[in-house]
Amino acid sequence: MELRAANIIDSEIEGHYGFFPIVDQISTRRHHHDFFEIFLIAKGTIHHHVNGETTLLSEGHLVFIRPEDAHCFSQHEHQNCELLNIAFLQSTQRDVCAFLDHDTCTHVLLQPQLPPTVTVSQQALKSVIRQLEQWGRVLHRDKQRSRLALRGLLANVVSAHFLTPSHIVDDAIPRWLQTLCHQMEDRENIIEGRDALLRLANRTPEYVGRSFKQHLGITPSRFINDLRLDYAADLLLHTDQTLTEICYATGFGNLSHFYHLFKKRWRCAPNQYRKRYQQSFIP
Repeated sequence: MELRAANIIDSEIEGHYGFFPIVDQISTRRHHHDFFEIFLIAKGTIHHHVNGETTLLSEGHLVFIRPEDAHCFSQHEHQNCELLNIAFLQSTQRDVCAFLDHDTCTHVLLQPQLPPTVTVSQQALKSVIRQLEQWGRVLHRDKQRSRLALRGLLANVVSAHFLTPSHIVDDAIPRWLQTLCHQMEDRENIIEGRDALLRLANRTPEYVGRSFKQHLGITPSRFINDLRLDYAADLLLHTDQTLTEICYATGFGNLSHFYHLFKKRWRCAPNQYRKRYQQSFIP
């Protein structure tokens, strides 16, 4: 079944908003369309069948569907699912990608065999839902403004969740490992560290360790420490917390160890980093 933009999308707005609060409303019939689509799982779980593969999607999964992708859904273990989506014209996609970075968008969004899929952190999930819902509410009030707002929304979502350098988008990396890396960016998981990583991976420590070395070239400990050091650098610039407070707030249990790792990663001591890069709008 082919869905056509002419039957769904207002050409003046260039996009269409959909909200499906119950799983029975979500399409179980295999289809493709001549437009792009981004959908978000707001609650629950659902099976996504696309291009010959089946993936279990759950709360926070954000998926970028291309016109050539043939897909449908099926219920998972009698669970409900809430899904939000935005459909938009191919011309709109081209304009947004040209604004962001055409080559990067092509590589990350269009070349993979399967639709790019990322996990939105719990901190960001409510914000993304709110952005989609707000655009859906004002959709037909002012078509010109809605069109402009759609482009801003798409640029924001694509750049923040699909093109951010910290996100791993690579067909050679297993999907579970990509998802794990995204989930570990949540502050709570960064602080919890290794226990959170193994719990979310749901695999043996040995298998996780081998996978990190094979696909990312680093150990799980190095991965966690890098996340913690990035978080520590952010706290240094945007809070007045002491080094001791930041050390323990980011999950490090030893101040001298934190100091050593920070200096190795950022090539300067924490206090030097704060003095060098912290700026204030107030003189």
